Amino acid sequence: MTEQVEMQAGAAIPAPDLQGGEHVGAALRTLREARGLSIADIAALTRIRPAHVEAIESLSLGDLPSRPFTIGYLRAYAQALGLPGDAAIARFKADDPDRNDALRPPVGVRRMADPRLRLMLLAGLLILSAIFAWNLIRRGSLNETSRGSATPVSEAPALPTPTGPMTLGAPLPAPVESNAPPAYLTPGLESVLSAALPDTLTAREDPTLLDMGETFAPRGEVFGAPAGSGRIVVQARRPTTLIVWGPDGAAWFARKIAAGDAYRAPTGGAVVFETVEAGVMAVFVDGQARGVLPSGRTPASALAVAPPVPARSAPAPGPKP
Repeated sequence: MTEQVEMQAGAAIPAPDLQGGEHVGAALRTLREARGLSIADIAALTRIRPAHVEAIESLSLGDLPSRPFTIGYLRAYAQALGLPGDAAIARFKADDPDRNDALRPPVGVRRMADPRLRLMLLAGLLILSAIFAWNLIRRGSLNETSRGSATPVSEAPALPTPTGPMTLGAPLPAPVESNAPPAYLTPGLESVLSAALPDTLTAREDPTLLDMGETFAPRGEVFGAPAGSGRIVVQARRPTTLIVWGPDGAAWFARKIAAGDAYRAPTGGAVVFETVEAGVMAVFVDGQARGVLPSGRTPASALAVAPPVPARSAPAPGPKP
């Protein structure tokens, strides 16, 4: 290093000039070599990698980092040689101008706003002011009208206080449930039921009425015990649902039966009949009519000991015309 300094002292060092050479990198290389410095010396002084120093001298921008880093490297390189960094950056921008820089406006040109935009804003402000003023005037007129037309409210006369005992009328019937819809009758259903019932009963007659002189006569399928093995028989007078519960609590019979179908309870069987509609199942004990089943569950034992209900009296024949 001492020998290089002695050589530099004896040799003539050219004046610093960054405008010579092919580009700024070549100018820096010429000045470095004139001072007898190597690439390693520049790398040690600037802390720039030697490969980047070589890329700066050859101006190989593809081997350098982004443009801001390259400008910083050029500044440090020039200052290491005792040259102004701004001069090196100016030469670099002249050699490789940045195409992303915005174009400067021409000298003497002044940016002017569109006069129509100013007129539109002024018109909008005038319209908003007019709407606001109209709302204020209208609200004030409405308040004055309401104040002028207000009339004092007269107080209702006080009702006399009743004295002495008070009498109450007869209790009124319970109100009809307002949300209960009226009963719906399917068109044609009445004629079908009337045709399926026995001749002694029509669809409009009371189903709880039964002629006590009637004897059991099979008019359909007979379920349950075979003939001659049971005393109690229930017979459907119109289509319904019948459930027969055994003594163990299990359902022996549960189905929808037609008019005329019957069920014969076994002898000594503690069965329970269950119906969903009162008066639909006629009860026969030993072949004789004993009445009808109510809705719900009815033990067969209660039907076997029930006395016969008096027969419905037939109307007396009127005089012949």
